[in-house]
Amino acid sequence: MSLPWLVGTQRSDGWMGEKASAASLQYQYRMPFMHRPYYGYHTIMQRTVSFVDHDKPWYANDGVFVRFDGVSWRTSVYDCIARLSCYDGHNGYDMDMRFEPVLSAAGGRVIRAGWYNAVNHNSSFGLWVAIDHGNGIVTSYGHLSSVLVSDGDEIGTQWQIGTSGTTGASTGPHLHMSAYYLPNWQATDPFGWRGRTRDPNIVRDNYLWVDTPASRTAVPYLGGSHVHPGAILVDDGGPGWSSTGDWRRSAFWTDVRGSLHWTSTGGAFATATWRPVIPADGYYEVGVYVDDTHATSSWVPYTIHSANPENPQLQVRHTVRVDESHIGVFGGPFGTVSTGTQWVSLGTYYFHSGTTGSVVLSNFTGEFGTQVAADGVEFVPVRGGYTIPSGGAYIGGNLDGQP
Repeated sequence: MSLPWLVGTQRSDGWMGEKASAASLQYQYRMPFMHRPYYGYHTIMQRTVSFVDHDKPWYANDGVFVRFDGVSWRTSVYDCIARLSCYDGHNGYDMDMRFEPVLSAAGGRVIRAGWYNAVNHNSSFGLWVAIDHGNGIVTSYGHLSSVLVSDGDEIGTQWQIGTSGTTGASTGPHLHMSAYYLPNWQATDPFGWRGRTRDPNIVRDNYLWVDTPASRTAVPYLGGSHVHPGAILVDDGGPGWSSTGDWRRSAFWTDVRGSLHWTSTGGAFATATWRPVIPADGYYEVGVYVDDTHATSSWVPYTIHSANPENPQLQVRHTVRVDESHIGVFGGPFGTVSTGTQWVSLGTYYFHSGTTGSVVLSNFTGEFGTQVAADGVEFVPVRGGYTIPSGGAYIGGNLDGQP
């Protein structure tokens, strides 16, 4: 993997790491290295709902918001204008992403993957991922509904690391993305500073986006409550589905084909397996349907058994963690949130034709007293054509040249 580096600060093995970043490095120039954290061709500006506040970007509510272009407002968290002047003290970019795949902005090492606060899942970033890029900067991705990576993983640029959601201190589905200087996690704006006066931020803000930030690949958008057109659907209780342990059946109109199976955590071990009939070798995006009933676990393991495209004899196994508790109707930190039922992406995998691949769900979540729901799983051929509507902000210039 190719990682950005800083002259005179790189270790002999090319990795600078979290602890190796001297505090003085935060004032040095950084080469652009970041890419868009999503599929598609909308710019960051088109998808931005809230910007970095250059005036005290550590959630200090002092009534002043300063955007990267130097425009400032006398405003607060509660009366700012979305996509324009939001919000006071904000340390990152909130992007209009509703249960979409979240991609790494650059290659690096995963240093955080899980709940920001293991006790309070309505706190801060909720389910989140942070990546150390080896150049003194870490990027973080918050409010996720699924996590595809683990601490210590080495990842490449624009690999899927999760799916956006509304965990933590959130009022609705979106992605919160931040960039920080290590080792003290001081927020910096990847759009740099374009104001005519001195940047009020206490660290140097460099422009960090590369010239061609869009992803080179595309996958279908699975978000929402409907089965994707052309998907191979395996539903609970139907052909290709099997289970072990104690599962109970429940029927409700929001379930796929009117029913689901559920079990409790903390008791006897139980699994559910979805085994599709794949018509042709190729890449398929896998999505799991999360219901609004009997789905209260926050750490559900789904293990995908797929194939190695370079060696047909090798099987690849990968486990993804999904939060079911922040989908449907639930109590958030700012009131009741309603997302409706949702298809959540588990990532894109290579499958051989036939029935060699599978997805296995376990109730071994580490929790006690929550419920795990098993409903439909879909396998969607990846042929491109990814689109998602957005009516975001646009601040001048040529769209083709913007990140």
